[in-house]
Amino acid sequence: METCLAHWNDREMQLVRLHEEILSKREALLNCSISYHQSQELRSKQLTVTSEEAYIRKHTLLQDIRKSQTEVFESLNSAPSPRFMTLQKNYWAMVRSQVPMWEQDLGIVPAPTSTRSAPTPRGGHSRRRKAASQQSSLPSRRKPSPRHAQKS
Repeated sequence: METCLAHWNDREMQLVRLHEEILSKREALLNCSISYHQSQELRSKQLTVTSEEAYIRKHTLLQDIRKSQTEVFESLNSAPSPRFMTLQKNYWAMVRSQVPMWEQDLGIVPAPTSTRSAPTPRGGHSRRRKAASQQSSLPSRRKPSPRHAQKS
């Protein structure tokens, strides 16, 4: 009976140690769970603050864009400044004075201005018109397509 009692006593001691081990693991898991929950709450608060700040930044950027758009449209629709007009007039005067030198450098001999008549068309515009008028006066030499030939 003493052996049976010693056996049960050993078994009870094992169960007590196992119970204490389970309790310590449970407490560690509970602490871990609590700290994880607190970190998640902190993170959600930070995300809320960050999203609110982003919304405010976006709103101010949109206001700045609208303001700059109105300023650009107003500046485009307003009359040019006297300084700009002076600069533009001086620029074109300089260009007109430089054209003869540029033509000379490029080897272009300008026609005398007194004998100049109506400008002659350049490029292929007159040739295209002549070709189009000649083609319209000629009969069409187009062969019938195979589909049209089969239907006849």
